[in-house]
Amino acid sequence: MIKFDHPPDGERSVFSSGARMSGQHLRWLLRRWTPSHLFYRARLPFRRRLRSKRRETFCAPFAKRDDAQPTTGPALVFGEFSGMHGLGRAAAYDVGMLEGRHSSVHTIDISSHLNGEQSRLPELHGPFENVYLFCQPDTYDTVFRLLNPNDVRRAYRVARWVWETPKFPNEWRFAERLVHEVWTPSAFCAEMFRKSLDLPVSVRPHRVSEPPETRIDIRRRLGVPREAFMGLAVMDIQSCPARKNPWAHVHAWQEAFGDDAAAILVFKIRANKRTKIVLDELQELIGDASNIRLLCDDLDNMEIAALHRAADVYLSLHRSEGFGLNINEALLLGKPVIATNWSANTEYGPHFKSYRGVPFRLVPYNDWLCQYPDGSFCWAEADVKRAASHLRDVRVCFNRSSCLSSDETQASIK
Repeated sequence: MIKFDHPPDGERSVFSSGARMSGQHLRWLLRRWTPSHLFYRARLPFRRRLRSKRRETFCAPFAKRDDAQPTTGPALVFGEFSGMHGLGRAAAYDVGMLEGRHSSVHTIDISSHLNGEQSRLPELHGPFENVYLFCQPDTYDTVFRLLNPNDVRRAYRVARWVWETPKFPNEWRFAERLVHEVWTPSAFCAEMFRKSLDLPVSVRPHRVSEPPETRIDIRRRLGVPREAFMGLAVMDIQSCPARKNPWAHVHAWQEAFGDDAAAILVFKIRANKRTKIVLDELQELIGDASNIRLLCDDLDNMEIAALHRAADVYLSLHRSEGFGLNINEALLLGKPVIATNWSANTEYGPHFKSYRGVPFRLVPYNDWLCQYPDGSFCWAEADVKRAASHLRDVRVCFNRSSCLSSDETQASIK
């Protein structure tokens, strides 16, 4: 049965009156629940079962040998290393974990294959002793199409998984027969995996480093004045906008600064055909204000680094995170970070002086896209008023710092 969603609190809180809430809520419902979307939701369970069955059937010949053991010999690593998302950047970071463990490490980028492109791979000479899957189980049929079962029959396989909710995805259950152990970047993930899997699970945080220096003048490119207080939020809403909660980000910035043109939020966001509707909703919330900029262009890693370095504060009012790569990168740069104080980011965030956790309450999962079919869990609803208070506090520090810098410059001139 399809359940029509009410707007989560992060969306509901943007309305200033009951009448406006009713009118906007109705418009959003009509936009979301089109006949096309109803048809999509009706077919979704059947399509998921079909994809899962096909993936499980294809991967069955690659079942692991229980007597396989890890060696110090060569290692083969599969990942979305050139993917334009956090999983790809995380995989690139994590290859460093294997340095010193193996005599050689060979990386295979599966990004183009997932996109349906047939790029040429380096010749793979099996059999292999160690295989690392730095990608999610829903890509395993793509990975194993590049191999012969005999090539990896005796290989020791390590999976690198991250998941955003407290509920194990049943669609991944088949992978338990394919891998010998699981590495995951947070205790938040590990707790859920250990409850659900009969496999060793190790917590191994991503080897994140601060974004590199770059000559890209991203403020100039985006038209953000150098003296402006610049906030940054980076999110991919192609699968589940409700988890990233972009509406709360807009509301918090408006609550903190109204339409003050000297306080600009750059909202780097990736959407697809199905989730583009969220961009329309955000634009409706923003209205004529010019101090929230939606940036929908695909950016490479250096451009993302330039955004981080140009920002004065990073904002993440997510409902759940399996790790929070952008949060960690901003903290490593010493940037103030205001983030929902729940899930994986609470494991490293408080170790940084610039981290400000936002109080929350747990609410039932609700998502009109039904990203998580195993949806009987709760996640966090950040207090946007407290987030706005944190934003104002950070700006006061920014203004004080700017004044000090100006005074120092004048003194040096004299």
